[in-house]
Amino acid sequence: MNPTTTDQIIPFLKWAGGKQWLLPHLQPLIKTHAGKYLEPFLGGGSVFFSSLPRNAFLSDRNKELIETYTAVKKNAEAVIHRLRRFSYTEDCYYRARESRPLSSVGRAARFIYLNRTCWNGLYRVNRDGDFNVPMGSFAHEPDFVVEDRLRAAKRVLQGAKIQCLDFEDACEYAETGDTIYLDPPYTVAHENNGFLRYNELVFSWEDQKRLAKLARRLMLKGCRVIVSNADHISIRRLYSGFTITKVSRKSLVAGQTSKRRPVTELLITS
Repeated sequence: MNPTTTDQIIPFLKWAGGKQWLLPHLQPLIKTHAGKYLEPFLGGGSVFFSSLPRNAFLSDRNKELIETYTAVKKNAEAVIHRLRRFSYTEDCYYRARESRPLSSVGRAARFIYLNRTCWNGLYRVNRDGDFNVPMGSFAHEPDFVVEDRLRAAKRVLQGAKIQCLDFEDACEYAETGDTIYLDPPYTVAHENNGFLRYNELVFSWEDQKRLAKLARRLMLKGCRVIVSNADHISIRRLYSGFTITKVSRKSLVAGQTSKRRPVTELLITS
């Protein structure tokens, strides 16, 4: 890992389920370890941007997300220029949501704009694969250009390889001594919960079992494996033999702040 004195970089995307709150637990595990850093569920990238590994392999199954990171890495200034064309109005938001830009820079700017102005930074698509999250409501106009963050991201992404891959394919690049951080969508067995049922559409219980088997293979290969997951008996059973720590956070999913209750999650390490 990179022993840099640079302060951690603020992610340019908002992401439901982001792990900023978990960083005090994760950073000691990541920054003190040698080898390559792999993050197959990249999302908003808060763990990568806080750790600043010198050699990283970043991936996600979300094609639009990976295309956005790639565009920022290659040409952040063009993305910033395109973002300045947007405005925080209902008309602009829904026109952008319905638009289909032809260039990678245009698609990246659209993705960032919608992400930073939609409800709760949620990424959700309908059955046709179209982004369908409504416009968010903010006390102050949201900053969606975030040029300083984009320029900083471009700088540190130069040392990272970025690909759109399934997590199992991404981990084929792992070698002995590498660190792999796995943060899947939270799906559990036999859970009657609306949010988890939505996750089930994109990351099934079979995927959870496949991930746990992969974590064991990586551990036997000599990799440091770190998994964040739901605090549920079914997850604990999948990771029997790993070190499992319960950590607490305040839920950020409920629309009203007063309804956001403390919830616990699991930090699982090899």
